[in-house]
Amino acid sequence: METNVSSQASTENKCAKSKVVAVIGRWMPIHEGHKRFLIKLAKDSSFDKVIVMIGSCYEGGDPRYCITATEREKMLRAIFKRENIPEERYVFVPVPDVPTFEEWIKNVLEVCKQFNVTHFCTGNKEDILDVLESRGENFGMEFINPEKDTDFPYHATDIRNMIINGEYEKLEGLIPDEIKPILFRYTFKEILAASKKRGIHFIEGRQTVDMVLLVKDIYDGKIYVLLGKRPKDKKDFPGVLALPGGGIELFETAVNAAIRKFYDETGIEIEIVDNSLEPAIVRFKGLEKNNLEQMYMVGIYGTEDEKLNGTKGGSSQCFAILVEGNVEEYKKIINPHRGLTDVKFYDIEKISKKKLAYQQKDMLKKAINMLEAYPDLQKEIPQHKKNKDTFVISFVGAPGAGKSTAALGTSYMLKKNGCSVEYVDEFTKRLVYNDLLEKYIPNQSYIVAEQYKKIYDLLGKVDYIVSDAGLEISALHSSGEKVIEDLAWYLTGKINQFTILIERDTEKVKFEEDGRIEDEEESKAFGERLEEYLKANGARYVKVVGSDAAIEKALEIIQEKERQEN
Repeated sequence: METNVSSQASTENKCAKSKVVAVIGRWMPIHEGHKRFLIKLAKDSSFDKVIVMIGSCYEGGDPRYCITATEREKMLRAIFKRENIPEERYVFVPVPDVPTFEEWIKNVLEVCKQFNVTHFCTGNKEDILDVLESRGENFGMEFINPEKDTDFPYHATDIRNMIINGEYEKLEGLIPDEIKPILFRYTFKEILAASKKRGIHFIEGRQTVDMVLLVKDIYDGKIYVLLGKRPKDKKDFPGVLALPGGGIELFETAVNAAIRKFYDETGIEIEIVDNSLEPAIVRFKGLEKNNLEQMYMVGIYGTEDEKLNGTKGGSSQCFAILVEGNVEEYKKIINPHRGLTDVKFYDIEKISKKKLAYQQKDMLKKAINMLEAYPDLQKEIPQHKKNKDTFVISFVGAPGAGKSTAALGTSYMLKKNGCSVEYVDEFTKRLVYNDLLEKYIPNQSYIVAEQYKKIYDLLGKVDYIVSDAGLEISALHSSGEKVIEDLAWYLTGKINQFTILIERDTEKVKFEEDGRIEDEEESKAFGERLEEYLKANGARYVKVVGSDAAIEKALEIIQEKERQEN
């Protein structure tokens, strides 16, 4: 290899036993010319190690910057692997673009210092070599121009243009075979999108990673995702559920950052087996069965909206792994070191109603669709499966107060949020419509039993029951028969329930007599009597005015309950 700049190496460097060569490029994409030169360096026995810098690692969105550094690293690894170059002979280091040449060369020299680089390669004569020569800079390294002795006439720009123009036959012989699985399956569409100004776009600011770990449990067929809570002292999304992740350090690859942060925040260690592929091949340490798994790149997420992206800006590169196994085995190796708290697996069917930090809801949704991580709805649930701890919201009030409206509205909102919920109506209303109330009203034991049965049949099968006929009203109606009244309160005590007493909003709601035996005055008197009765019996209740307020209060109670449980 010839040098195009006179040697700037000191006598000490020339005589040094260890020689390390560094080469920097954008590699968008890798072509045969790149491969020939890199392999020549890697096989040159006079060099102990090759440091490959991947420039413009956070740029994107236009034809010149159209491939993620993660994909470029995979392509570079693929060509070294094909030529059987031992991994200890090379290192990949991403280098970000910065506003000035001074800042950029400072970063490059920092990498060179870190790895004790003695020889530096770049074909960018105009932007780098000529500038350094004009300044008379002496960095103690020998500069090598990879284009000085090459017969490869194309540049990466030519390769991208061939892809954009559809010149496949011409392109075929210019691309190393080992990178085609990545280039034509993933990168190809990114190059085309960038040519139409729709390419990958990084947001300026802190660059981060996030990891989605999905476990499809072999016993219940459900899909679980690993999440934790952000510290409450965080400026952005304090105390909110989040995927494991965090900031990428300078000169750190996104994949290495994802592995590092995942270990920090969950205690689960992932070993990269082969990162020359997409998806990468990995395995989890600490499991009894150390199976090979696949780690996919889900995408890059970032927005100018501070409400979604936080105050530090930037973008997140999201990765995802789907495994099939016993979720209990993965629970055993959770051991967070820092960052997230209360790290555990959540059923993805229940996550839809929970808030996640940043754009992580979008990341999770894409990962689920991308990996086809859908619950097995046909899975036979084992008989020993624990029943649901059903929570009952009971709306009570005088006739016409809006109990049914509140109960139906609350049921709708909970179902809309993905909750498992059932509505239990008032048994006596059916008697009224069938002209049977007069017959059965003296038999309060029958009414209490039927009302309780409607709730009892659902206990343990749904998360929430919403009713407009609390047993407290049956107890009040039975107050003349002590045994029946005590039975109603006894059955109420067997239910995990909260009662909401509704007072009719007389300014907004007209009293309706259909399906009722009371008139408006009788209804008002009953409401006052009911409230006194609830107080006297120590019922757990809250009073609101109007069905809208009742719905809002019910949802507030449920949210607080879930917050305490989580």
